[in-house]
Amino acid sequence: VQLVKYVQAAIKEKNWNAVLTIVMDLMKQAEEKFDNGADRKELVLSMIESMSDSINYNIDVSQISNMIDALCSMSKIVNAPTE
Repeated sequence: VQLVKYVQAAIKEKNWNAVLTIVMDLMKQAEEKFDNGADRKELVLSMIESMSDSINYNIDVSQISNMIDALCSMSKIVNAPTE
């Protein structure tokens, strides 16, 4: 319940730093549950949509999807193996 309130406040305030933190936390949870990247992303997006429905607030899932893609791309660069 507190997470839902936090998400609602962050989105209403257009506080994308807070939304980013929430998405990263959900990505971490998904990482532990699935081996497949597409399944992980689907879980995160469904959890965001569920939160959106429960707080009766429209979240642009396509923006969240793009955020996830950008985070994954950044991770591949930052965590690239050294030669």
